[in-house]
Amino acid sequence: MEQNELLKQMLLPDGDSSHSLSVAFAARSGSGKSTLLTRLVMDARKMEEFKETRFIYVSIKQESYFDAPAVSDIDSMWKQLEKQPIVNFFPPDPEFYEVDIDEIIESLFKYHDRSEGGYVLILDDINIVKGFDSRGQPSPSVKKLAVAGRSMGIRGVFITHRIANLPRIMNGNTSALIMMSVSSMDIDYGKKIFGQDFTDLIPELTDYRWAYVDLINEKTYQFNPVAR
Repeated sequence: MEQNELLKQMLLPDGDSSHSLSVAFAARSGSGKSTLLTRLVMDARKMEEFKETRFIYVSIKQESYFDAPAVSDIDSMWKQLEKQPIVNFFPPDPEFYEVDIDEIIESLFKYHDRSEGGYVLILDDINIVKGFDSRGQPSPSVKKLAVAGRSMGIRGVFITHRIANLPRIMNGNTSALIMMSVSSMDIDYGKKIFGQDFTDLIPELTDYRWAYVDLINEKTYQFNPVAR
């Protein structure tokens, strides 16, 4: 797949596209996901289609490779988004990470028309949030993002350590998986939930290699590591 087409399928908040559902990024710690994520977003930012798109990166670790302002409250986030294409949101208290995420989502739905290019909400370490497992029930706000974000020009990117951290509601509301090094225990989950057999793929995802799994067209594309 040509890179620009890949980036549009992966990140563009385009409610008219069948590929504009949420995206899940599964990768273990130390697999290079931060490097890959940063490169993909920065490459997308060079494209005309993303000229007006705003990116919000939420990190409980308060770490980011994006050269962008860091804020910790909703008002500051919106002020920065008026001027900046990318904003880092660092939750001030891990105990309220879920509350902060819900507030961000609700504010995006309330003010979704402030950017003609839509919004991409990247939630890192989402696996620590209550309800993010195969039997869990995420908050109503997270469900809203997964199910209704597409129609509002809001794209959710859920970053987790394992595919099995994704709740069942993501099945049917996810258009793609981005995978790096993940556990072989996710093979059964991939078969049951997404109808994909990752038996041969997962052993290939070493040394920072990665794959883009198109769940709409049921195709998988493998890539060499991005430059570090």
